Amino acid sequence: MDGCTDIGLYWQPLGGNNVDQISGHCYSYTDCTRSASDLHYTTIIIDIGKYDNYAALGVPGSDAAVPDVRRFLPPSPWAASAVFITHSHPDHLNGLVHYLKLGYKFPPIYMSRYTRMIFDDLLKEFAVPQQDYPLVVEICPRDEITVGSMTLEAVSASHTCFDALGFIIKSANGTVYHTGDFKADNSTYFRRPTDFSRLRELSGQVDVMVADCCRLMDEGFAPKESDTFKKMVKLIEKSGKSKIFVPVYPTHPEMYVIAFLAALKLKKNVVFYGTRDFYIYLNLMIDYGLDFKALAKERVKVIYHPDFGLDELDGNYVVIGTYNHIGHEFALRRKDSYAVITAKTFFNPLRGQLNLHGVKFVSVNDEPVLQGYGHGFLGDIEKMNDILQKPLLIPTHCPAYVTDYFRDLAPLLGMALITPTPLNGHIFRFIGRKCAKISDGVAKWLVISYDNPKQKITEVLQKPTSGLGFLKRTISRKRCRRKFKAIRHQRLNGVCDVKKTRKRISDSQL
Repeated sequence: MDGCTDIGLYWQPLGGNNVDQISGHCYSYTDCTRSASDLHYTTIIIDIGKYDNYAALGVPGSDAAVPDVRRFLPPSPWAASAVFITHSHPDHLNGLVHYLKLGYKFPPIYMSRYTRMIFDDLLKEFAVPQQDYPLVVEICPRDEITVGSMTLEAVSASHTCFDALGFIIKSANGTVYHTGDFKADNSTYFRRPTDFSRLRELSGQVDVMVADCCRLMDEGFAPKESDTFKKMVKLIEKSGKSKIFVPVYPTHPEMYVIAFLAALKLKKNVVFYGTRDFYIYLNLMIDYGLDFKALAKERVKVIYHPDFGLDELDGNYVVIGTYNHIGHEFALRRKDSYAVITAKTFFNPLRGQLNLHGVKFVSVNDEPVLQGYGHGFLGDIEKMNDILQKPLLIPTHCPAYVTDYFRDLAPLLGMALITPTPLNGHIFRFIGRKCAKISDGVAKWLVISYDNPKQKITEVLQKPTSGLGFLKRTISRKRCRRKFKAIRHQRLNGVCDVKKTRKRISDSQL
């Protein structure tokens, strides 16, 4: 990699430190060591995601966009020796499938069991020829993999899918904890929580934490899944309705599970009903071993497919799925129907239909805890910072301006924040906890157009783009600056939410 001319552990974000957007995650690590006669390099890549807002890159007829990793593929002298995938979500995994569809060759790829199941399904969906399949190595938490001069240890992470991982990267030049997407919540259902037991064993040994800071501006800890479950049960029970509709994100298994457990507790039958993507993920969950019919133990009836007769459910059921048109299938009506909407963006037509039929509903706008949270809040990052004894913090999974505005607050919280703010393409060199930026390289996105055989790939340089509509709904500059100022004021003046303080103390003792 250009600029790697001395010993050190080099880190380059290729898709996770955008100017504004927060998708298409991809990071390279190159360990440079010296023998008696020469320098030796070992490179790995963590995650190759797709860029969600590819249309904003301005290429007509585009089908996808991915971070440019071509200089890390054979026959480049900087070719990576391995790729590691943290979890199964498209913004961390799906870019890899697009590269394979275009015929690029990859070194061994390491991923967890559930991520492997999603990946195998994607290979079939994108019609990647079997002869082009890469070598995939399935790994489990606490497995150690040696790649050249580096050793990586997989660490379980709480997220919204099964088998999410972070990675401890060890070399003679330092130790990095790449968190992947995580939260501190230990109430996850049928999934491993973040492995704080192992992280405590590593306390003081981690020099750098490349951390998921998607919700950095939110005080306290991310709500627990057990709280989401309790709220859903309370709302359904309070509604007094027999027919309950719960829309969920297809890629977030935890909401399938929470809605199912709520129905089971209230002794309501369950119907899984949705789009093709919804059924793909549902079937993968069943193949993974989460058989909802078996879990019900005949206490309630469970139907996996829309070809059913509602009569057998006695008009008492919870519908879990992705749907916008349910009036005809489920006899939607005011007197016996109620909806609990757990997602912000996918269900505007459903809201309109519910209003048209006079059906009451509650959404995440009314009860934010219903969303479920896969990303930790500021308290989650503080807890990790304290456990690992204040490693150098590198925020990812957030626009660059979030890091910029956090800079005044970080010292007050005892956090050693990287300087300057990393952008895609920048190269940093680590020796222990010492860090220096050595290159201002600009990252590229590869925009893919499958219907244009003459120009399947268009290179687009990283620039402020894009998701202004997305950002206004979530983490605008103005809101970000205001929230960090408020947190700083509260901490300086000893003013904070008592419940959050107690929760922080309690969780720190877990």
